[in-house]
Amino acid sequence: MKQSVIGFFHEVDPNKSGGKGKNLVELTRASFPVPPGFVLTFDAFLEYREKGRIPEEMEELISTYYKQLSRETGGPFVAVRSSASAEDLKTASFAGVYETYLYVGSGVELLRCIKDCWDSLYSPRAEVYRERLKIPGEDLKMAVVVQAMIDPRAAGVLFTAHSHNHNGMAMVVESAWGCGEVVVSGKVTPDHYVVSRDEPFTVLARILGRKEIVLRAGESGFMESNTTEGQGMADSLTFEELRRLCRIGREVERYFRSPQDIEWALDDDGRFFIVQSRPITKINIVFYDHIPFLEKVSGLPIAFD
Repeated sequence: MKQSVIGFFHEVDPNKSGGKGKNLVELTRASFPVPPGFVLTFDAFLEYREKGRIPEEMEELISTYYKQLSRETGGPFVAVRSSASAEDLKTASFAGVYETYLYVGSGVELLRCIKDCWDSLYSPRAEVYRERLKIPGEDLKMAVVVQAMIDPRAAGVLFTAHSHNHNGMAMVVESAWGCGEVVVSGKVTPDHYVVSRDEPFTVLARILGRKEIVLRAGESGFMESNTTEGQGMADSLTFEELRRLCRIGREVERYFRSPQDIEWALDDDGRFFIVQSRPITKINIVFYDHIPFLEKVSGLPIAFD
């Protein structure tokens, strides 16, 4: 049972890990800086659907993997993310459609979140979204990614290709203090940087956000606090950190051979981590000898979901 239903990123079958899980597994095996974690595969989901509950043997395996991950990382908190078989396609993003939980800090809570992720495959929100995009739901499966939480100094998103003033492509970074959830959910106005796509990754534009709140790890999960006026209006990344992040982003883009929407985190020791990477939607990209040519998809503007 163990080999097919659950595995750490370095041992699980990427083709049974859903869109999000597959990318994290591949990035881990390619030695990119990905926080460690494990995946409940499609086989685990099918067994859960068949029995209508998480079997006892599977609960024990989840507990074993969770305890080992906590020992290796030195902390109990994990992120629990849905990872469906039809997810983050080049023409559609399922970001925000399925469930994600952050700062999960106990085995009991972890089991509940895994179940909720599996059940979210058939939520009304997911059904409506798939119907709008004409994606059939009969054969869909859901994996679940359980990943060690980084307690970041700063975090946010990186788009490795973006139309810049209708005059060529650039990279865009949005950043705020603490956990990147405040950026993804729109809780703060993040710092916005436009950076050239090639070395030396020149900063072309810079707009500082207000960044009124910050999320950091506490004893019982994440703690939300207000930033000081000085911190809220200060750069959350130095230009050198921006360049390092963009360099990693371009390497990820080259690995997947398509523009990427990357969620990242920067810890207190100055280390960057890739938390998620998905294709940027509504852009076609073809690589000839590693030179990107970007074109609008017929009838669609260059845009990002």
